[in-house]
Amino acid sequence: MTTAAPLAGDCAGVSVIVDFDILDSQRIDECVEVTTETPAADILNQAHVTLAGTDEYGDAVVCRVNDLPSVSDPVTVDGHEPFIESCESMPPEFAYWALWVKQGTADWGYAMVGVSDLLLKPGDSIGLVFTTGTSTPTPS
Repeated sequence: MTTAAPLAGDCAGVSVIVDFDILDSQRIDECVEVTTETPAADILNQAHVTLAGTDEYGDAVVCRVNDLPSVSDPVTVDGHEPFIESCESMPPEFAYWALWVKQGTADWGYAMVGVSDLLLKPGDSIGLVFTTGTSTPTPS
């Protein structure tokens, strides 16, 4: 059984953080209560986070989170031409969703598998950060 609640202090389940950065949507901080190892896709669903992958790579590459970036509004990143994300293949290196995890450590690391293959257990964290420019910030 899983339920989502606002993140307040320590989370006994799985912490979910979504930082939309320039995409102009409210940050998500949720604690999803789980008692066993649970697919990340199920945890994100409980936190009301919807994902879309790419045509070429499926959900191994996150293209949209809660319908952002938009299918019709251009993404504008300083130093680059505005573009509309098609989700056909890999997003540009200057504007993409980074999928982070904390699994038994205090440090964030890139997820090594896609959301469908990622299993999380109580005490773990998952973060999605829309990354622009040349640096890739971790969820905070």
